[in-house]
Amino acid sequence: MIKRILRAIDTLNERAASISNWLVAVLIVVILYEVVSRYVFNSPTQWAFGSLRMLGSAIVVLGWAYAQLLDSHIRVDFIYTRLSPRKQALVNITGATLFFFPLFGALIVLAGGAMWGALLGGKFVDIGYSGAVPLPLLHKTLILLGLSLFFLQFGARFTRDVYLLARGKAL
Repeated sequence: MIKRILRAIDTLNERAASISNWLVAVLIVVILYEVVSRYVFNSPTQWAFGSLRMLGSAIVVLGWAYAQLLDSHIRVDFIYTRLSPRKQALVNITGATLFFFPLFGALIVLAGGAMWGALLGGKFVDIGYSGAVPLPLLHKTLILLGLSLFFLQFGARFTRDVYLLARGKAL
């Protein structure tokens, strides 16, 4: 049962990363459109910069969990790689308990509050200035989604590490 849940989390984050990959293509098209519009036709758009900010942040937050899935986050590898798998699991569990879960739990609460505030405030579209994110509610929702997916993937890693530490074999 637990293996199926962990595989489901992994699959969900692989799909989110796939969406992130496609958003990179959309980002390139928007950049190309803006560059041609601005420098060839001397007619810059009002919406491009805000859209680029929104697309860029969506790409990053949807990629966080995938980076965690691939175990490609930053750490001091010259020490970590010399440890046994069980000691690596202990380091991961300790770091997650002391730093990750409290920090990202708070970030998820803050992102949820920002999204809720945008929803209650009717911030569906923002055309106030050219650098504004055009769809603030969608933007805040994507950030909350990315944080949540990252939190889930980290939880999956944490579960695998606890199992390895307790049983001495990988889950």
